This record gives sequence, structure tokens and C-alpha cells, in this order.
Amino acid sequence: MARDARASIIHAAWDLFRAKGFEKTTVDEIIENAGTAKGTFYHHFQGKSALLGTLSDLFDDKYHELERQLDPDSSVVEQIGWLNVEFFDYIERSVPVELLSALLASQLNPRGDRSLVNQERYYFAIHRKLVARGQEHGEITTDISVHDIVRLYAIEERSMLYDWCLHQGAQPLVGEPTRIVAETLERFVIKS
Repeated sequence: MARDARASIIHAAWDLFRAKGFEKTTVDEIIENAGTAKGTFYHHFQGKSALLGTLSDLFDDKYHELERQLDPDSSVVEQIGWLNVEFFDYIERSVPVELLSALLASQLNPRGDRSLVNQERYYFAIHRKLVARGQEHGEITTDISVHDIVRLYAIEERSMLYDWCLHQGAQPLVGEPTRIVAETLERFVIKS
């Protein structure tokens, strides 16, 4: 039940953030939109700013959804590339640049939320699973650990998102950024 209340608050908040912007959204509006009590809100979050880190929760929800759509007949490398393109497309269409910028900035505070590098996130789980499967099937080198491949891949994805924010979303995320991320993965692919 508590997990459901937390999820309801997160989804309600991000619906409002996308519609009105972070600054113009109030805690009372989030509480009303979530259909929860003020005490429940403050049980889960210290305030509105604490919700910035929960964007990674929404990202993980998207990865769960995308995983169900993976083509089982495609190679692991193709599946990882497809996830990147679909995810970057989702961000470009659904996440305002200023909100992603705020999330990225919040990650730099050593005492703050570090959700983007939390190895318990589903983002890391799905990528570890796919890279391990690629190694088992001889698609991806075993000279480098699954952990290190996923870590380097995640760094490249984050760098493209950071660059997109620096340019205020002026260039598309699907295109050159997804090509650069694909080239990072290509470094670990076993050539036939």
C-alpha cells in the first residue's frame, strides 16, 4: 500500500510538472492529483524538490514497458540499441528539458539524491541482463565484465542527455546522440 501511495504521488507530480512546470506546481496540487493525504506525502517526501530524483522511477517504469516490447528474434545488441532509441524518443517527447536538467544537477550534490547511478535501478538490471545474455551467446566480449560494460554504456547515455540539456533540447536526441551511444556498445561487440 505504501509503495502504491508513493507511486501515485510520483506520477501525479510528474503529470503536473509536465503540464505546469516544476516551479508553478504546488505540493497541495500534487496531493490533490494523487488523491492522498498531506501526511502521506510528507511520509514519502520532504518536499517538492525531493520529487526531482523520482524521474528515475518513471524512467524505470518506461524500461519495464519497453522490455515487454523487445523483439526476441533480434540480437542482444539490436535490443539494447532499440531500447536506447525508444527511451531517448520518450525523453524528447515527454520530459521537459528543464526538468531533466534539474534531475542531472541534483545528482551532483554529494548529500542529495543519486538515483541515476543507483545500481538497484531497473535500468541497470535490464542492461546487465542483456549484456550477460550477449556474452553467453557470443555477441559481446567476455574480456570485460558485464558491470564495466553497463557502467561505460550508462556513462555514454548520461553524457548525451547532459549535452541535450546544455543545448536546451535544440538538437534531437534520436539521431547523432543515439548513434554515438551505439558506437560505445559496438566497442564490445564480437565481430564475426
